[in-house]
Amino acid sequence: MARISRRNLIKTEEKVTINSSRVGIYTRLSQERTEEWRNKSYSIESQVEICQEYINKENMTLVKVYTDYEYSGTNFDRPGYIEMMNDVRSGFINCIIIRDLSRLGREHLEMGRLVDKVFPFLGVRFISVIDKIDTEKGIDAKLSFEILIKNLINDMYAKDISHKIKTSRQVHARQGFFIGSNPPFGYKVVKKDGGRKLEPDEVSMKIVQRIFNMYVDGINTLKIAKELNEKNITTSSAYNKTGNIMREPGQPQWRKGTIANMLRQRVYTGCLVQGTKENVQGKKSGHYRQKPKDKWIVVENAHEAIISEELFYIAQEILDSNKDKSEFKITRHDMKRDPINKYKGVIFDANTNLLLSRKGEKSNKKNAKFYYYKFTNEENNGILLETPYISIMESDLDNLVIKKLRNVLSIDVSGKDCKDRIIDICKMKIEVVERNRKSISLKISKLNSDLKRLYEDYSLGKIEKEDYLEKRILNRKDLTIYEKNLSDLDLEVLSIETQAEEEIDLFDSLFSNKDIKLDENIVQKYIERIDVYDNETIEISLKGFLGGREMRSSE
Repeated sequence: MARISRRNLIKTEEKVTINSSRVGIYTRLSQERTEEWRNKSYSIESQVEICQEYINKENMTLVKVYTDYEYSGTNFDRPGYIEMMNDVRSGFINCIIIRDLSRLGREHLEMGRLVDKVFPFLGVRFISVIDKIDTEKGIDAKLSFEILIKNLINDMYAKDISHKIKTSRQVHARQGFFIGSNPPFGYKVVKKDGGRKLEPDEVSMKIVQRIFNMYVDGINTLKIAKELNEKNITTSSAYNKTGNIMREPGQPQWRKGTIANMLRQRVYTGCLVQGTKENVQGKKSGHYRQKPKDKWIVVENAHEAIISEELFYIAQEILDSNKDKSEFKITRHDMKRDPINKYKGVIFDANTNLLLSRKGEKSNKKNAKFYYYKFTNEENNGILLETPYISIMESDLDNLVIKKLRNVLSIDVSGKDCKDRIIDICKMKIEVVERNRKSISLKISKLNSDLKRLYEDYSLGKIEKEDYLEKRILNRKDLTIYEKNLSDLDLEVLSIETQAEEEIDLFDSLFSNKDIKLDENIVQKYIERIDVYDNETIEISLKGFLGGREMRSSE
């Protein structure tokens, strides 16, 4: 038999390892991608192409490409990176390939931890094509030092770029240039004089002017939102994406809060207010807080106004006046309320599968001092319903639930048969528990007897002290467990008796001539779900057991 050389054996093993690699390519492009050189060498397509060439060369298997578009490398709170690490932990991939170290991150401490600690611990192979790093082939002291230097340089570069971008944006803002991403509704962005300027958009500006005029004329934000939605006027976010002023089906609708926020924007008077927020230090990316007003960048006459200052300030006065009249400012009254929503999480709009909201309204009856409650799918924010309008009184719903329980149980007026079943079931359950109690009590008695004999043997010198103490500890340990089980069984008996009493009380209530008030416990215990299709079609699904019968019916 021919002898296989060790060199060929090693090569064969390496080949098998490489072929078994399940590769994930990671790509990232930050917000400073607009530089001309970066578009060419660091584009997502270029990164994938370089990594794919390496995969083909090494005869590896590509499983997935992970991409973070417009994310900084200074933190690792990125969706693509998080998804990749989850796939590593689940074993979906066992090899990560990147174009160069800066694509994975630019924070040198975390990068060092990943390469030196995390990836080896997770058993994942890490390859940086441009940097010629492959953890499977080993990282010697020289290469480790090169990685450290590169990570430090990337870290410094990221901080330098971040500072320059921030400074440049502040300078542009003070010069009256727009530094935001999307322009306010009513404006468009044009490149002008080395920056980005706001100019009136001939189409959307008319909607803004109409909103201000309607509000000053006494039409509230709710009615304005409804009118815009009824006329299918698109929202700011949709208009920025499509450029179409008419709303398409499925696109977002106007809300009264959106209208109120728009009425507060000084940008419509030609005044550009920017730099109002800042990143929260020590928090993940995307956490902002409001700056003090004296830190805001405010430039008067930065662009053409589409709303006069006179009209704008009249709108502000009305907004401030309405704020003072808020319902939260009203003096407290002595009307009876029922703050507990017993149908919480149970009642749905069957057409949308969304929960119906509970709303309280003051009774219109003369001298009435109570609130009545209803469930509805109407949102008091201006959004138009695209499904049937639902409004059902809570008292009517209570009656339907009571009727449902009575029909499913199908018992006589007295409920005697079902009450007898409840008592019988209760007795059977307690008998089972009592048998368990008797068995455990016998075990406890035996342990006490064993301990007594053990002590007698020790006192007579039949066993050593060490053996006695060791066996005594084991005895007492078992005794503690059995006593705890006995206590749990006592509580179980109490629970069985309490449940039986509650069920009997429920029967007495359901089949008495007195008015019944359903409480939260009954609804949450026996109602699986209530689906409301419209004000006339309601389906109630039950759950659990009552009177020995499974409550599994709907109508």
